[in-house]
Amino acid sequence: MPFIEPDIEITADGTPTLRHPLFGDSYHSFNGAMTESRHVFIEAGVRHWLAETRSAWEGGNVDAPVHILEVGFGSGLNAWLTLCEAEASRYRIEYTAIERYPVSPHVAARLQYTEDPLFMRLHNAAWDGLRPISPHFTLEKIEADLVNCDFNAIFDLIFFDAFAPDTQPELWSETVFGKLFSHTAPGGMLVTYSAKGSVKQSLRAAGWEVQRLPGAPGKRHMLRARKRAFFA
Repeated sequence: MPFIEPDIEITADGTPTLRHPLFGDSYHSFNGAMTESRHVFIEAGVRHWLAETRSAWEGGNVDAPVHILEVGFGSGLNAWLTLCEAEASRYRIEYTAIERYPVSPHVAARLQYTEDPLFMRLHNAAWDGLRPISPHFTLEKIEADLVNCDFNAIFDLIFFDAFAPDTQPELWSETVFGKLFSHTAPGGMLVTYSAKGSVKQSLRAAGWEVQRLPGAPGKRHMLRARKRAFFA
């Protein structure tokens, strides 16, 4: 499998990010890589879903896994932070990540987000298959272009972490958000760092109910979108 080897740069909170060698974009905000990931995908995503949606539906039943899709595995930071949430909450998470340009494990090992060996287990896990990473977390990494990828799963929560709309406009389209909508469970959610007007418009056109939230440092807003539950 061909891997890319992005340059490593340090962000304002002291944690590293990568710069894509083809697009020239950074993988995280320069106002803080770890800060942004925690704010957008953990606080507004995983913790919100577990606290409000899952407990309301299932009374906190930890036997049924949470199905998460990440658009853009990248540095593995979002996946590792989610793994940490799975271990802390004892909820089982089945995590699928789609990535067009897999990052070399050699580069990932230099990121030094953590000394937790599970971080590198995420990167070293084989692609295109479901792999157990910990007792509460399984990972499936798919090397594919989201535009042309067909999923066989239904997801509860989607991390939409593609590069910026100006860089990859084809991924922020009504067509793509419609595809994701059709693979989201009723009551499921999508979170993303971008609150651009065209993004909100594309999400709503695809059927999502869109909520604007305070953004991570350096951004005024982010978005959380929901697929209305049948019983709502």
